[in-house]
Amino acid sequence: MISRGIPEGNAERWMQEQLFEEDVRAVLSMMRPNRHERLAGWSEYRTGGAHFRATISWDKEFEETSPDGALCVPRVADVLESILVGSARNQDELTPSEEFEMYRDVVCELYRRLDQLQACYE
Repeated sequence: MISRGIPEGNAERWMQEQLFEEDVRAVLSMMRPNRHERLAGWSEYRTGGAHFRATISWDKEFEETSPDGALCVPRVADVLESILVGSARNQDELTPSEEFEMYRDVVCELYRRLDQLQACYE
């Protein structure tokens, strides 16, 4: 028996439940990494593929100044540019021409994939 009169089995079960709840809170925290921003009025879009996850968050002003409200992510061209430009691993060893050609290759590949996806629906 534990000093407060609680049988050890019950105390052990209570401790396991507390640890489980703590684990659940930790997992939820990882799944919702931007809780503070959401509480401050930020919106977010989450997506991913087989081997990656991406979360884009924005404040209301960014959304309100978006020229196109047809997409879930406001000013998506700005977002894509900020992800792409500067993502070259060895950009300090490349000329600007080489670096930006790499970015253009990615955009061309995306364009090709969009054409393929569209063909599936037509």
